[in-house]
Amino acid sequence: MIQPAMTEDSRTVFVTRVRRRRAFTLVEMLIAMAITLLMMAAIAKSFAFVGERIRDSRATLQLSSELRNFTTRLSDELNRCTVTLQPNVGGPDQAGYFMYYEGPLTDATSSLFRAAVDTAGTLDLPDSRYGDLDDYLAFTAVATPGSWFTGKVPRYLLDEKSEQVAGRTYTLPAGPYDDDITTAAPFDPFQPVTIRSKYAEIVYFVSPEYSPVSLLSRNPTYVDIDGNADLDGVSGLVQNGIPDRLFLHRRVLLVRPDLNLAAGQLPVQINGATRFMQPDNWPAGNSSTINAAAAAVPGLLGDAWLYGMAAVHQQCDLSVRRVLGSNGQPVNLVAANSLEDLAKPHNRFAHVRVPGAVFGGTNDQTSMPFLALGSVPTLFNALTTVGGPTRVAPPASPAAGAAVVTPSGLSGFLHPAFVLGNDALHFDQPLDGWGLERAGEDLVTNNVVAFDLKIYDRQSVSFTTSGGLVVGPGDAGYREAVIEAISNTTTSANRGEVRGGYVDLAYAALAGGPLRGWQARRVQSLNNADSPAVNNTGNYLTAPEFSGIDTLGASPSQVYVNSLFRSGKLLIANNSIRLFQPTFDTFTSYYEQDPLLQARSSLTDEGARWPTIVDPTTISPFYGRDGLDSIGIYTPGGAGFNDGNVDDIGEHETLPPFLTRPESIQVNLRLESPVTRQLRQSTVVHRDVAN
Repeated sequence: MIQPAMTEDSRTVFVTRVRRRRAFTLVEMLIAMAITLLMMAAIAKSFAFVGERIRDSRATLQLSSELRNFTTRLSDELNRCTVTLQPNVGGPDQAGYFMYYEGPLTDATSSLFRAAVDTAGTLDLPDSRYGDLDDYLAFTAVATPGSWFTGKVPRYLLDEKSEQVAGRTYTLPAGPYDDDITTAAPFDPFQPVTIRSKYAEIVYFVSPEYSPVSLLSRNPTYVDIDGNADLDGVSGLVQNGIPDRLFLHRRVLLVRPDLNLAAGQLPVQINGATRFMQPDNWPAGNSSTINAAAAAVPGLLGDAWLYGMAAVHQQCDLSVRRVLGSNGQPVNLVAANSLEDLAKPHNRFAHVRVPGAVFGGTNDQTSMPFLALGSVPTLFNALTTVGGPTRVAPPASPAAGAAVVTPSGLSGFLHPAFVLGNDALHFDQPLDGWGLERAGEDLVTNNVVAFDLKIYDRQSVSFTTSGGLVVGPGDAGYREAVIEAISNTTTSANRGEVRGGYVDLAYAALAGGPLRGWQARRVQSLNNADSPAVNNTGNYLTAPEFSGIDTLGASPSQVYVNSLFRSGKLLIANNSIRLFQPTFDTFTSYYEQDPLLQARSSLTDEGARWPTIVDPTTISPFYGRDGLDSIGIYTPGGAGFNDGNVDDIGEHETLPPFLTRPESIQVNLRLESPVTRQLRQSTVVHRDVAN
């Protein structure tokens, strides 16, 4: 069929219709816009997802980098430790030392003492990420060739020593001393200069962030980065008793006894009103401060025995000690340590002797060396809502008149005055002191949620519970697992018992440990009635090498291992535990050779003490090293006299806190990203060279 030819008008209509069909309708536009918005939302969500992944990856990378740096450095330093892990029970001292202190907090404390039940009846553990935070590690190490340890000292120390070697008298250049003023003196004798040493005393510890105002008042309180008392208490939340920000510190203190003058001590110089390299008078008073608030002496004895060496440790990176007078008491002079000096605990960083009146003793005695720690963490005041508002930790005592296992004093974090930049008690001048301007130099990392040391115990017991869980001495359910094992009459093999593993030192007696160690006999009872009588627990608590428990008697002297008392790390006065710092220490035989009798003062006041006077009428203090079969002061009724063993362990005045040589020590560091709340943990194992 032949189509008629198109006229001009018909072509115009056709083209117009075609053009109209090329446009979008309103419905099509809405659909297109909806699709576009969906695509944009998907793209935005994709970018947000990628951004979160990048943020998480960066946080992971940062945490991994910090942990890798820590593990690499600590592992290398421990491999170069100058001593083995053999405790000294009377032989010659090793050249240096190794020690670690176990604080009352454990990896299970935050779960045990911060447990709660929400409105749905579900168990809530809001702070379980926090682990063991109050352990302390210190040892001596030798540097690798060509990479010696470095540190800072005031310049005048080197100049005065050089002048003495040259036979000349040192004269302090005229002041004022300031880096910006060069007309009065060619140099500042108090300016820090860098020196090197082949050997060093290395210390690792965790410290919270403190309020500057509280440091001045000598009542340190924790703050968060915004200066609040406790971030958990801001927005109506319950404070958790855990510092909101924690830092891992590392001090490297050079072993340079060659810097001592001919008299055997470091020289003292005065810059304005501040005495450099001179500690506060012991036990009271302050001779190296211009801070009026710190000059006031509270109480009868003051507290310079606690922080008196802090100014010296801020002013130099030397391993130093207080000089002892002829009566064995500290004076206000210091000397640089040798490795042999550091074998003795009283010569080490942040170690103090507590006056007798402070711990309930007498004025003619002090304690043996203790770490200068603060009060017990406030977490131990926590109440749990599980099963009702019940206090689950000290300082509340479960029986009338029974003291808790962890005293309130010298059981917390290291005194802040020993942290670089935190010594507000000793100034050069307000807000511009030697220590204040060094803040952060000892910082390893921040945002720490666990710094946990453990020791390998070949006799510790882990259980497989009826629920199929393997529970060890460091787990929160260990007490319940022991109770279940005691009630189980089957054989040990059928109860799923396995021996050997890493444990917290003295884990059976730690107030924050899974056994919640307190009672009239100072260990938590293992039955629901909380009575002192416990049966069949000897295989679980008294057999292990590092549980700290000897027997399950009725008095503290029957409960704890005797070596804890004889080391002086556990002191009982008036039938109450006054000081307790469970410590693994290679220790020293020095106390068996000095002219003082470091021993308990009576049968009821257990724990070695350091007498402040030499009493010629007392029993010979050398009976542990006199080559005779002597009576031991720790042997009741003189038993052991003429037993055929010369200078045996029963004749010694003192002993290391633990006598067993461990196979290895484990160090765990856990960090948290404040942005992503991610957690990462790394572990370093130090194996004894003989194992």
